[in-house]
Amino acid sequence: MPHTLTGSADVSADDGRGENGRMSVGHTTYEQQRADPVGPAPTAKPATFRPDVQGLRAVAVLAVIADHLVRYPSGGFVGVDVFFVISGYLITSLLLREHDRTGTISFRGFYVRRIKRIIPASVLVLVSTVVAASFLLDAVRFGQLVRDVVASFFFLANWRFAREGTDYFQEGLPPSAVQHFWSLAVEEQYYVVWPWLMLGILLFGVRRFAWGLRARRLAVGTTIGAITVASFAWAVWETRTDTTMAYFSTFSRAWELGVGALVAVLGSALAIRSVAGRTLLGWLGMAGIVASLFLVPATPGFPAPWATLPVLATALVIAAGAGGDQPYLWPLTNPVSRYVGDISYSLYLWHFPVVVLLAALMPSDSVAYYVTATVLITALSVVGYHGVEDPLRKATWGRRPAAGTAPAAYPASRIPTHRAPRPPRPGGLTAVLRPGLVAAALVLSVTVAAATPVWNTTPAEAMPPAGAERCLGAAARDASLGCPPVQGNFILPASADLTKDTAGAFDCWIAERAPMRTCTYGESGPGTTSVALLGDSHAAMLLPGLRTQLATYGWKLDSYVGWGCQWIQTGTGSTCDETMKDIQQRLVTGPRYDIVIVTAARHKTAPDKDWVSRMYAEAWKPVAARGTKIVVVADNPGVSEAALECVRRVNFSVLDHNCATPVSRAYAETDSLVAAAAMVPGVELVDLRPYFCDATSCPAVTGNVITYRDTVGHITGTFSRTLGPYLARAVHDAAAA
Repeated sequence: MPHTLTGSADVSADDGRGENGRMSVGHTTYEQQRADPVGPAPTAKPATFRPDVQGLRAVAVLAVIADHLVRYPSGGFVGVDVFFVISGYLITSLLLREHDRTGTISFRGFYVRRIKRIIPASVLVLVSTVVAASFLLDAVRFGQLVRDVVASFFFLANWRFAREGTDYFQEGLPPSAVQHFWSLAVEEQYYVVWPWLMLGILLFGVRRFAWGLRARRLAVGTTIGAITVASFAWAVWETRTDTTMAYFSTFSRAWELGVGALVAVLGSALAIRSVAGRTLLGWLGMAGIVASLFLVPATPGFPAPWATLPVLATALVIAAGAGGDQPYLWPLTNPVSRYVGDISYSLYLWHFPVVVLLAALMPSDSVAYYVTATVLITALSVVGYHGVEDPLRKATWGRRPAAGTAPAAYPASRIPTHRAPRPPRPGGLTAVLRPGLVAAALVLSVTVAAATPVWNTTPAEAMPPAGAERCLGAAARDASLGCPPVQGNFILPASADLTKDTAGAFDCWIAERAPMRTCTYGESGPGTTSVALLGDSHAAMLLPGLRTQLATYGWKLDSYVGWGCQWIQTGTGSTCDETMKDIQQRLVTGPRYDIVIVTAARHKTAPDKDWVSRMYAEAWKPVAARGTKIVVVADNPGVSEAALECVRRVNFSVLDHNCATPVSRAYAETDSLVAAAAMVPGVELVDLRPYFCDATSCPAVTGNVITYRDTVGHITGTFSRTLGPYLARAVHDAAAA
């Protein structure tokens, strides 16, 4: 799974604050009491602010921002796990207190708070992102963003990004500017179910068995525990079978919120009266969170079981403060941490659009980018918090007016024989829905209006002049042609077409764990040379170029290209393992091929490169023994994210650019195929490096043609066609050697 798919977090959970902004974790604020139809028990204690919990928000959001902005610490994405635990704790605490106080849970009040807390700030960010993106992104990426925004508004972003992330052809493409909304979707889906489930359990127990406080907590805790264990088990299984889906899935993440909910249910049972004991546990939890930032890998094993470290560490910090203040946990309780915690939701919402869209204006690995992004994120978050988020969260719409007098609370172990008269509800359901409906209309109208921005059309100079075909792409590096480095201010493919420029390479693709599939290109006849192309998506991207040369060399070509289909000895457990058995059988016992061309992505093999090379060689030997000539095409060099971003930049000019990947980085991954070629007698190696790189760098644009489609090294269909003559000639010469 690409790292770009792993670093998100959500800070939208109710923080337990009253309308005056004070956080009430253990008790009820006066303002909250006024908003409820039934008052608190006479023994209710004053509100208690949890600065350590607010500080946890600050640690989590700063870790996520650092991970996305400077890609350090490597485990900064675990901030999402910290937020999930906090959210599960705070929401469950609020619901339990309300039921203890009133005997029910006000869904109207709960969802009004959610709307006021989430919708205004998120709509502001979504609309602003659409407007900015319409100027900065090409038409294809902008259209995708519009769909992402709609999914984000309706809290379905996690499922949309799960689907996109598991699409092989989306791998290595730039992330969506609203990808971070996935975790907000997970939480809101959790909140749709959890309050109703809690109320159902509590009503059943109170009305059927007259449960007291202890029995109610036990029932809720048992339910949460069962859901948490089931979700964790599912997460472990899904992480092993589908890492991307596990990362985004609500079912694989629910256990993290469940751990926080369990801390809330246990409440007083976890309270430690000793300040020294609370301090020790708090610091241990903090140490666990910090360790997770550096120790937890993005994959494999995430979110389960690796997420257990930040989840349990966060739960320990929260539980440590259940017995009272944490006067010595200063990293969390100092005024700066508390303020960052206050604005953490706005920080979270604004940071990723800035990180993604600013890369369209300047190099994302430059000091200027880091400074500009930091200033923008901070400024937008502070203004967004004080100008939109906080005022609207405190707004009076949706509140119930205070009752004249509140009846005394009934004993916790008794069922109330009557309910207090409900005061009039101003506006009724409309008061709850109006803000959401207005926001929805605003988002949809803006996105639809901007769906085809006129300023993203391709300029006239993007078309090549007559006669330019001779020196396009790889031909520009053919010394015999004497081509200039560039032939004018045009580029192919157009930026808007880059992501879909595959030139039919995947028309005969073997999907993950699918049966063998092959297609034949060229004409059969006397003197025809039978050729097979075998490998993964990097092999597939050679097809557009090879197909242009079939008639020239009299080749009939069969393709065997698919997801993870490296031509390696079977039994290794790859996604193409069963299919490769059938392919191998065809190569060994079927009609003999004259030539088999093989290549594969260098970064897709196991860490033990020597072992991989031996597995390649073992698969090739029986085919070579039949007299088939095996020609290994060394994989093309890699491309850096910065180099590809450079090509997409709005101020990019093909006449004056430096969009390139250093050779040291482009070839940082060892190509196991190269070593394997030397292990089997008669196997020949073709290396096309001169058509990609010079002595020091590998440009992202060659001869007015964009070389790469994405950051995992897939070349564009356009470049493949220009490479075809040189690839086919090299294969022909190698086979004749």
